[in-house]
Amino acid sequence: MESRRITILGGMILVALTVITGISVFAIMQRHTETVLSSSLELSLESRARLLRSNLESQANDVVIIAKRPNLIKQIKQFANDDNKQEIRASLHDSLNSFLSTEFTALAILDINGEEIARAGKFVVDADLEVPVQRRERTMLLWKDELLLGVQETLRDHGENIGFIRTQTRMSELTKIFFDVNSFGKTGEIAVCAPLAGDNMQCFPTRLHPEPFKNLPRVIKGSSIPMDYALSGKTGVLRAKDYRDEVVVAAYRPLSNTGLGMVLKTDASELFQSVRYQLRYVILATTALILFGVLMLRWLVTPLLKKVIKSEQLARNTSALLAEKETRSRAIFENVHDGIIVVNESGIIESTNPGVKSIFGYDASEVIGRDASMLLPEQSQISARDYLRRYSKTGQSSYIGVAREIVARHKDETLFHVDVRVTEMRLDDTNLFICTMRDITERKLSEEKIIHLATHDPLTDLPNRHFLLDRVCQAILHARRDQATKVALLFIDLDDFKQVNDNYGHDVGDALLVRVAKRICSVLRSEDTTSRQGGDEFIVVLPSIKHAKDAENVAKKLIETLSASYCIDGQQLNISASIGIALYPDDGVDTEILMKKSDTAMYAAKVAGRGAYRFYHSSMRTKSFTKQFS
Repeated sequence: MESRRITILGGMILVALTVITGISVFAIMQRHTETVLSSSLELSLESRARLLRSNLESQANDVVIIAKRPNLIKQIKQFANDDNKQEIRASLHDSLNSFLSTEFTALAILDINGEEIARAGKFVVDADLEVPVQRRERTMLLWKDELLLGVQETLRDHGENIGFIRTQTRMSELTKIFFDVNSFGKTGEIAVCAPLAGDNMQCFPTRLHPEPFKNLPRVIKGSSIPMDYALSGKTGVLRAKDYRDEVVVAAYRPLSNTGLGMVLKTDASELFQSVRYQLRYVILATTALILFGVLMLRWLVTPLLKKVIKSEQLARNTSALLAEKETRSRAIFENVHDGIIVVNESGIIESTNPGVKSIFGYDASEVIGRDASMLLPEQSQISARDYLRRYSKTGQSSYIGVAREIVARHKDETLFHVDVRVTEMRLDDTNLFICTMRDITERKLSEEKIIHLATHDPLTDLPNRHFLLDRVCQAILHARRDQATKVALLFIDLDDFKQVNDNYGHDVGDALLVRVAKRICSVLRSEDTTSRQGGDEFIVVLPSIKHAKDAENVAKKLIETLSASYCIDGQQLNISASIGIALYPDDGVDTEILMKKSDTAMYAAKVAGRGAYRFYHSSMRTKSFTKQFS
């Protein structure tokens, strides 16, 4: 009786433990599979989104480059002013035809009123779908059996709009994005959509739906589909129903600066098919284990031995499963484009991915086991080591989990900017730091270029008026603190420059202005500032001068230097310059007053006979000198 009771009780315990173990194993398998595959979806979507943005920006930039071609602008201006328009049309047509050998399928030149002047290639006018892309100029993505990009760029001459250029480009590489998703199974699908008024959207064809959606709701049966999150500016991975009312696992993100959204998804049923397939074997194995356990309890000796063997086999299977999962995780780690470095508490590099070599130039064998500070400039290495020591003592840091821009050092000793995010992981009572980094050199160069263009004159590359005002303010603040120095503003105007433009053309006039700018800079000190205000007017700022005589000497040198002959395009040119001088604090204590008074003094120099300089004095009046000169 006791034996029967023990057998029943033991059997019940064995059944309960086995069922719990089976359910737990399946739950872990499903959770891990979902995490790995979701990460794979998100990484793949990011890669495709980066490719789409890069191609769109690159093609749009090509159109901007064409729109700035001097010969094209010159021909359009001639078309507006000459009577021989047919010959110019033919020349423009030949110019446009030369671009058809690239990816452009059609180009057209329009005048300022939108009337077509010349065309090359054939524009698609009956596209199945047209989606606007948010840019400075009119940009459209079109679908007609493939993806096309339509761009309209304004043609400008010295800031004046003189016409437009329209282009269409076949985006063959991007077309593949919509259908090349075989790695995500039969239901894998990538979608690119744009919002419409209300809660609707329009979408390009997909693998499962080869026709465009022209008016598709973003919310179906009261629930947002994944694309609604992307078009709302959100990024992530979720499980939800799509436009087919099927449950999918989808990665979503907005395409910044375009107004578009992008989703990569696959049916949840297919995504977890392999896990469910394994579930049958888990159930069979669990049932067999239960029966075997009951027999083991019934026949004491033999069942005990079989239990040991079964447990060993189960452990081996679990180990193989974990090894497989680790292999998958390692494969994802190795194929991420960003650099990933694992650093221990002592700052020693324990592992890297291939992205580190593409960023820093080091093989894994060259950095593993060495201090991570080797990837930083020498002046940053000590502070990095001090940071690790402080963090190991206090556990407090402003770097963990926060993206930062730092300067890194390449293997060839060159310095460059990287975007770094550090996360912490606890493993076997040891703190590890996971450093994910991305080379942002191109982005920094683009930012520097934009800043330079915003603060410098495009013709002479001198500081523009905005930059000049900042320099004048700084010079005045310094002189106000010092109280022993002055600031001089020299307003320079070229005499009879209009005659150069009228007699020799604007190209020669522009070349002359560039030469003048170089001559002015050659006379000045490194701390002085020269700015072109527009036309033939320049302003020179002389900070930290002791006496008015210093400004007078500079003015004399400038008049002498600028009056020397110029040889441009075989033409011998002679001009002079009139210079007006205003001093801080003698003539004013703020930038605006000094600018006005130096301008007044310049007109006085012109009235005095040109090719001269004049200091401002209170008897001068701006209006009287301007009237006399005009």
